[in-house]
Amino acid sequence: MKIQKVSIHNYRSISDLDFQCESMVILLGPNNHGKSNVLSAIEFALSPGTKPSPSDFNAFCGGEYELWVEITFHELAEQEKTTFKKYLRGDGTFCIRKTAKLTEGGKIEISLNGYCHEPDLVWLKNSEVSNLTKRDVINTLPLKDYIPPTGRITQENIRDAQRRYIEEHSTEIAFHEALETTSFIGPTNIGGGLLPEFFLVPAVRDLTEETRSKGTSTYYRMIGRAIREIAENDDNFCALRDKVDQLTKSLNRQEGEEDHRPAQLINLERSIEEELRDWRVGVDIQVIPPVFEKFFEFGTNLNLDDGVKTSAEEKGHGLQRALMFALFRAWAKSLRIVGTATSGNTVPRISSESVIYAIEEPELFLHPHAQKKMAQAIKEIAQSPNHQIFVCSHSSHFVDLDHYKSICIVNKPTPERGTELRQCITDLFPGTGTDDRKKRFHAAHWINPDRGEMFFAKKIAFVEGETEKVIFPFLAQKMNCYDPEISIIDCGSKFNLPLYITIANAFKLHYVVVHDEDPLPDPIPPNCDRRTFAVNAEIQSAINTDFGSFYMFTPDFERVSGISRSQGDKKGKALAALEYSSSIENEAIPRRIQDIVRGIYT
Repeated sequence: MKIQKVSIHNYRSISDLDFQCESMVILLGPNNHGKSNVLSAIEFALSPGTKPSPSDFNAFCGGEYELWVEITFHELAEQEKTTFKKYLRGDGTFCIRKTAKLTEGGKIEISLNGYCHEPDLVWLKNSEVSNLTKRDVINTLPLKDYIPPTGRITQENIRDAQRRYIEEHSTEIAFHEALETTSFIGPTNIGGGLLPEFFLVPAVRDLTEETRSKGTSTYYRMIGRAIREIAENDDNFCALRDKVDQLTKSLNRQEGEEDHRPAQLINLERSIEEELRDWRVGVDIQVIPPVFEKFFEFGTNLNLDDGVKTSAEEKGHGLQRALMFALFRAWAKSLRIVGTATSGNTVPRISSESVIYAIEEPELFLHPHAQKKMAQAIKEIAQSPNHQIFVCSHSSHFVDLDHYKSICIVNKPTPERGTELRQCITDLFPGTGTDDRKKRFHAAHWINPDRGEMFFAKKIAFVEGETEKVIFPFLAQKMNCYDPEISIIDCGSKFNLPLYITIANAFKLHYVVVHDEDPLPDPIPPNCDRRTFAVNAEIQSAINTDFGSFYMFTPDFERVSGISRSQGDKKGKALAALEYSSSIENEAIPRRIQDIVRGIYT
């Protein structure tokens, strides 16, 4: 199963936040705006041992000392449908809420509850069970036919009667969804243990913590799984364990048998008994055999040999970071290979086989090509069954615009408003001509692979091609108005501008569109392709004036700038424009181009 939706209330910088989740979720935004808090909130919801501190409660919650995280799951496997049957909705999803309450004494109380379809009839509610155990009460209700006629009525009797009555009269009963008052599938640490396993890789992590052979580290989990498999299948290991069991048995006193233990143990017992003579007690030393599955955690080291063999923590930060992700990927493979129900049959309760990763800044310490490889590896894990990945990043290598529904832009306008999130969960290219628009949008990736930069920019300028992409930053520097936080995005052609405008509108990005007018010639020649001229109206109608504006060169950039068409044909338009702009003084730059450059960069 995977997360479909996350809702967060009063957690750290977050007042209230809701967002939908794809198999891969990419959280983008400036530092200190709440991206890490989103991941931490999910960790709180899914990890039974995670507990917030008083400082984790939102500082602007108006005196409300309660925080919670709700998670809706979908794409459940058959076994998971059985485990969470009580909570399933008609669409195959279910929702949990993890709550933390800060008491007056400073204590934090944790509860985990699920949303159930609860009957409207009061006497069928689970919360009323304790009020229905008296026979004079139950005899006034239809439940009396489902209760033993004699003996004490227990709460379990009532629950069983409610369940049977609901099953037999489900079409006659009105239901509503409500948060259960009892714990999710029993105590919090039990119900939480049935949910997907959650791994968080923070931006700053001590490798020794992640590779130590004990606790909850990834390395420890993988070593533990490997040893369990060895213990079950390896003959030598099983023989060694039997020998240890026999040795342990020989060191312990056996009831009804002659004492053949080593004299040293017998003498030690007698010596202790002698010292305790006044207490009239016997002494029996029992040797406890080791748990072989945990045997290796006391003596395993992870070494790397890159020409010099040393422990992993002695290597460079880049290799350490790569090792961390290698451990996670190896763990993911082991989970896919080893199933928990080998017979294929479902059982009432079993932990989910799903795994959810949360990774902060995977680009840290990696050079650009290594970032690309890491981004590809993350996509592969996200596309595998029962796996989901949340990523916080400042690198465009982790932004795939073809999968725009995965992108979430996080920002915090003010501390009082708290962290907010923008995403697009609808199809941006519906209707007639959908296939053509999608093909052109995908093709633009190869023309401009860095187009993901637009999601990190303070403002974007969408331009037709490479000439404008080259010349606008150059002129801005020459005119002393350049701003590195403003991105020029080469859209590949005039026809692609509406596609990029659609994306910018969906994410409420601030943008400027710059294009040529390309007016119809007069007279219009035969067989004239009018699409080039008609796209002007399409561009202008696509612009949302709340976020965007446009500039148009009449008739086109070359003629406004004064660049020789012959030089453009000879050297290429971009190089010809750059050479021409380098050769003239600022005062000679055409006024229209100066206005557009300043409009982009101010």
